[in-house]
Amino acid sequence: LLSISAATVGWWMYDHVQYAHSVEERFAADDPTVAEDSAARINRVLWEGGFFLVVLIGGMGVLTRTLRHDAELRRRQQNFLAAVSHEFKSPLASIQLAAETLVLRSRDDDGKRLGARILEDGERLLRMIDNLLDTTRLEEGRQRLQPQLTNLRAATASAVAAIAGRTQASGITVTQAVPEALAVHVDPVVIETGLRNLLDNALKSCVAAKSGSIRVEATRDAGGIVLAVSDDGLGFPPEDAGMIFEKFHRLGDELRRATPGTGLGLYIVKRLVELSGGTVHAASEGPGHGATVSMRWPAEAAR
Repeated sequence: LLSISAATVGWWMYDHVQYAHSVEERFAADDPTVAEDSAARINRVLWEGGFFLVVLIGGMGVLTRTLRHDAELRRRQQNFLAAVSHEFKSPLASIQLAAETLVLRSRDDDGKRLGARILEDGERLLRMIDNLLDTTRLEEGRQRLQPQLTNLRAATASAVAAIAGRTQASGITVTQAVPEALAVHVDPVVIETGLRNLLDNALKSCVAAKSGSIRVEATRDAGGIVLAVSDDGLGFPPEDAGMIFEKFHRLGDELRRATPGTGLGLYIVKRLVELSGGTVHAASEGPGHGATVSMRWPAEAAR
């Protein structure tokens, strides 16, 4: 906008100077004062236009410096988050190992209960760290995908098994409807990370809403393959369907209070699926009516 404004001022100055010269050439012979008026007009145009050009150029300089400073600050923040996340993983792994040993060797119920609680909180922190690391890789363009044939039924079973302990403890039922032979030619990381985040979100939504049903379904149609995760949890207003994939976005104060998280899961899902050539879509009939988030890949990726 500043560049267009500067170009407009420059054209305005050029046009008025040319007009003054044309008037001087037409009437200077008949009126000697025309030359003086023309010179005064040109000087006024040059001073006024020059002032605005200096202001605009100064504004562009300030804006450029601000944008560069902001970009550098964001780069430092991403590097800090990545460094801190890496530093967290090692002690967390040690804590989890110690907690697992405590659960296995403890002979009293309190020890087992506390060990299980440490394990649960450690897994939660590891999921958060993984999301931060995934976000950093995506933001910096370091995420490299290697497409290969991935069986959706096996990937779904693995993802559901990973949260089986949490779903059982919360009394939530997870059903799977994935054809045995259905496969898609994408990087397994996309399927694994996508299902992990979608199931984690669905689980937290069901716990907050005190509901108890999650469904994972895969279908093939003329447009390609769709892998969807549905729940009967909190849901969201239909008009917010596009916003939930934005980084750090969380739906409403009620959801912030009811569910833990950073607001990165769906952002990561969207970026990974789009990098693999697919699309994502979210739908809900409104708060309290659950939600469905689906990942779709085109027909050429289907196997």
